[in-house]
Amino acid sequence: MSLRHSATRLRCCVSADSGRSWYRVLGGDPRMGWTKRQITQLRERMRKQGRSDDDIADEIRYRCGCSRLAAYRRLHGWSQAEAADRYREHSPGLFLDQASLSRLELWPQVGGRSPKAAQIIALASLYGTSPLRLLCPEGLENLDPSERDVLLRASLSGNTPTQPPLSRELETDSWAPDNLVTPKSKMETAAQRALKFGSIAEGGNVGSETVQQLFEEAERLCSLYPRVALSRLLDDLIEAQNVVFTLLEGRQRPSQTRDLYLLGGIICFMLAKASHDIGDPKSAMKQARTAYICADNAEHNGLRLRIRVQQSLTAYWASWNTEAARYIELAQSIPAGSAGSATVWLAAQSARTWASLGDRERALKELSVVTTLRDQTQESDLDRLGGLMRFTDCRRLYYEAETLVWLPGNEIEMEQTALTAVRAYEEAAEKNSDDWAYGDEAGARADLSFARISQGEIEGAHEALIPVLELPVEQRTAGIVASVMRIHGTLRNTKSNNSVSQLKREIELYSQHSASSLASGR
Repeated sequence: MSLRHSATRLRCCVSADSGRSWYRVLGGDPRMGWTKRQITQLRERMRKQGRSDDDIADEIRYRCGCSRLAAYRRLHGWSQAEAADRYREHSPGLFLDQASLSRLELWPQVGGRSPKAAQIIALASLYGTSPLRLLCPEGLENLDPSERDVLLRASLSGNTPTQPPLSRELETDSWAPDNLVTPKSKMETAAQRALKFGSIAEGGNVGSETVQQLFEEAERLCSLYPRVALSRLLDDLIEAQNVVFTLLEGRQRPSQTRDLYLLGGIICFMLAKASHDIGDPKSAMKQARTAYICADNAEHNGLRLRIRVQQSLTAYWASWNTEAARYIELAQSIPAGSAGSATVWLAAQSARTWASLGDRERALKELSVVTTLRDQTQESDLDRLGGLMRFTDCRRLYYEAETLVWLPGNEIEMEQTALTAVRAYEEAAEKNSDDWAYGDEAGARADLSFARISQGEIEGAHEALIPVLELPVEQRTAGIVASVMRIHGTLRNTKSNNSVSQLKREIELYSQHSASSLASGR
């Protein structure tokens, strides 16, 4: 073999995956020298140095001469069979066996198989990294264009999970100091109360004017929640929770027990939403678990369904997308005959969840289900509470636009859907209707802005976003900030000019002052 031919071969190998050690072309396979035990020792040594898992995966890839995808699997100490088993458990409905994973790990080399975007997104969630970290530049470039566009779109959210979802186990938070009484410390106190109560709520127990007053208070809070800042309602929500739990912990007539459990579930549902809105998914999941215990004791499927969808929503905005899908499947197992508009909410949340996981076909199928259910749904008892409990047509349009955000190639339809949602919310606001919700209108405006940026319309995008950027700090909830930051992410891939730079600066300033920052006392 000539020197020139050897050099050419070397360049090809390095360009295929720059992390592969150069000496692999000389005939040896460095992987043979690295056992599982040695990789474990390397991982522990680097973690003691304060290195991230991404740093460790890069080092494994360099030393072992393996692909990025294989490096992250080896980082966790799993065989291909173990990783495939965990994948199927972690991502229900997405198939992957050992042989398929082996071929994905070879990509883009000979013998490898081009992965689907949904597979890469699910594996990234399983391995605790971002999807683009799992593919070398050539691997990304050689993907089917539609799959590559989905991965690039998914990366714009910029919200890589930094810890596993909390829904499978309970964690105990520390109490806030007495001299730091912030909204977040109040939420944590309420969550601890819910957690303590949840451990004894499997039993049963519980007067009549009080119950009626509590239902009236729950209706007031449900109606107001989407229309006012959380700071105006938080004390009332926590007090209502305390009253209901105190009654349930006592001994009242059994005929009232079921109503009180229903009330407890409704109030914990609202506090779960409140915790989510201030960027505290831990407390949100605790409240939701206790809400579900209450719904079980009340034997109320409509509330059960709403709680599961709220859990999916919390996971979705925390970028725990496969966990969001798991809660969708739990919700779909609940009989929904009298759930009212919650059935539409479930399908809409399912659509945007599967879209975020790169499953275009399933997302579009769920959107068609939304359209069908919209015309068939009968009003339920919880729908009559209004506000948070009723999934309105405005909100349906917003969720449809949000779904299309994740599906490249639908920018024109996304813009039209988001614009229709914004106009529906503006009309509801003019009529002072319960259908209006400042958070969801802001989300629809953010999606409209995203659609316009995707089409190169920077001025139109800025115009759509101005009402969102003008929201007072206490109304800048976690979901709104995440939607706005997604716009910032897509601006990074837009040719810079004065308009782009100005919009990026405004978004950065906006995100520094949010409801979450107020809640944590920053």
